[in-house]
Amino acid sequence: MLDPNQEHDPTMPETAIMVEGVDYDRRDAKAGLIAIVSMAVMGLFIAMIIGVYWLYTVAYERVEYDQYTGVASKELQAIHDREEEQLHRYSYIDKEKGIVRIPIDRAMDIVATEFGEGKVNYNTKSYAVKDELPGGAAGGANAPAPGAAPAGTAPAGAAPAAPATTPAKPAATEHKAAH
Repeated sequence: MLDPNQEHDPTMPETAIMVEGVDYDRRDAKAGLIAIVSMAVMGLFIAMIIGVYWLYTVAYERVEYDQYTGVASKELQAIHDREEEQLHRYSYIDKEKGIVRIPIDRAMDIVATEFGEGKVNYNTKSYAVKDELPGGAAGGANAPAPGAAPAGTAPAGAAPAAPATTPAKPAATEHKAAH
């Protein structure tokens, strides 16, 4: 395939097959240009990653913050003012009955003092946790047998049962100053 009239190129590899009219590139690759283009592409890629991160985290959080923590409406401010007034000022709830509202800080002081003196008007005993009955809330001895009518229904033709009565409990006393 080598043409005897053609000069022998010393840079040509020995395994090269020469085809008439076709030659190979005799220049070296420009490593500097390849490195610059590669670095530019990588820099652009990193900039895009940072930009997308910023868009979906920083900008989204800013929009969310602006949307949900904007200026409070006048109605909401009025509600907050009324709540503050009820929590931190003395006032009458029912003047005829002598029921007053006291500030929450004062009420907490009174309760703490009463508790320290043992004059507590409410239950402070601890009770053991009861295990759940088999069958859930309606389980145990009160659980209906399989195939039985649901509770509160009488079989057909039966007379309605009399309602169960419970003994009356004594009325609890109220501490008027704590309201």
